[in-house]
Amino acid sequence: MLSKLSHRLMILLGLGIALAVTRTSHFGTSEILPDASLAVFLLGGWLLGRVCGFAVLLAAAFGADVMSAQTAEQAGWCLTPAYWGLVPTYATLWLAGRWLGRRHQDGKLDFIQAAGVSVLAITVAFVISNFTWFAFSDTVNAMSLADFGLAVAKYFPSYLGSAMLYLVPAWFGWKLSQNQLHKTQSL
Repeated sequence: MLSKLSHRLMILLGLGIALAVTRTSHFGTSEILPDASLAVFLLGGWLLGRVCGFAVLLAAAFGADVMSAQTAEQAGWCLTPAYWGLVPTYATLWLAGRWLGRRHQDGKLDFIQAAGVSVLAITVAFVISNFTWFAFSDTVNAMSLADFGLAVAKYFPSYLGSAMLYLVPAWFGWKLSQNQLHKTQSL
């Protein structure tokens, strides 16, 4: 049986691989999976909880972005002063995941609550990410906040959908494992 530390390291490794492999495309294509970062940070908060896991995954995301930005044009688009906005964006998801993890440990978490808190956290992350992009990136400085909000709102369904592509199977796996555990304990 795996020790608690080994179990956490396996989870961290799995989440890090998911992040690194999918970080190249926000919404995915027919050949590339969509970015799993939102789900990775939420699940990391839930399953790992500790700040050191957050820091490792944040460093992995930054490393993947630096490697992806192979040209000056790509780097100029991605690695602007607004990039720091990803810290509170991902921290929001991590903290929501931690809250869900605590509720789960206390036996007070159900599937609907996990889904609702996750959707709320993803929505807040979307707002933080886009607001910091608007406020600190030179690429949109000619737009008003209202115009920018309308322009980026169309991306929210894909933003949410990409995260749900990973979260829904994780939730179903969690629910199935809970049912299996319950059956085993009742025998």
